[in-house]
Amino acid sequence: MIRLGYACISVKNKNNPNKKTTVAQVNKLEPAARLKKLRQVMQTNFFNLMDLLAYNVEHRIFLYRLPSEFVPLATHPVTADWNWAEEFAWDFRKAGEYIRKHNIRVTAHSGHYSILNTDKPSVLESTIADFSYHARVFDLLGLDDNSVLVTHVGGVYEDRSAALDRFAANFEQLPAEVKRRLVVENDDVSFTMVEVLELCERIGVPMVLDIHHHMCLSNGEDWVEYLPRIIATWGNRTPKIHISSPKSEDDFRAHADNIDPDQFLSYMTALSDYDLDVMLECKNKDDALLTLRRNLEKRGFKGEAAMK
Repeated sequence: MIRLGYACISVKNKNNPNKKTTVAQVNKLEPAARLKKLRQVMQTNFFNLMDLLAYNVEHRIFLYRLPSEFVPLATHPVTADWNWAEEFAWDFRKAGEYIRKHNIRVTAHSGHYSILNTDKPSVLESTIADFSYHARVFDLLGLDDNSVLVTHVGGVYEDRSAALDRFAANFEQLPAEVKRRLVVENDDVSFTMVEVLELCERIGVPMVLDIHHHMCLSNGEDWVEYLPRIIATWGNRTPKIHISSPKSEDDFRAHADNIDPDQFLSYMTALSDYDLDVMLECKNKDDALLTLRRNLEKRGFKGEAAMK
């Protein structure tokens, strides 16, 4: 079975769990008012998360990427004295119960500033803090190891081999709760599918194949030939891949608003042999998913399960 999902923001349902505040805004407030502001933002995000999860279930969408800003300023020193995990323990428990009841897979993607293969200690420290935050959210929700945190390798730093070695070395510094959730995706400018696959096999973590990124950056390899090895990195977990369509020939790296159904179907010969989750990365988010689903059904596929 193949399940489709989308990232972070619904364009059809306006209640999205990505409300935030800024350091500048909260620093203008007295401590009591600051806490009140942070709590209000997080309460809104929990309300919106529950509403959005219900919307996803109604539309048979069981793969969803949680926005990184779900807990406002979670890794910033300005919130160091705020025990958000304890204050919102009931909310985390209830959301987790709903997610598990409906077999929803919730994942996350680290931000651009989280770079595990950095050569700067301060960046490594902030990266570990960011990864730990995401892992803590999933742990508080009571989610299993299929709730993964996706990251890229990082920069080349003028030495590809050394950059990959540094990722592997820094990975060993991660807390166990992060290691069990971290997965690595090939990118479109720095590290190819093969390089990321070899790194994942080396350190024992799953690899997320991004087919569009592979189309942007490769040495001519056929991703289909490497698919069994990529799937094997997931062990007993459900593999996850990313699919998007290029915006145009001139702006090939950018994501299109929607998914090209013919292009998507061209991948099915290889992908339909597996049970896996497909994250659609496109500007129109859930609307693009529902549009793709309708287009697939017109071509004879009655929902994702029928692709098997």
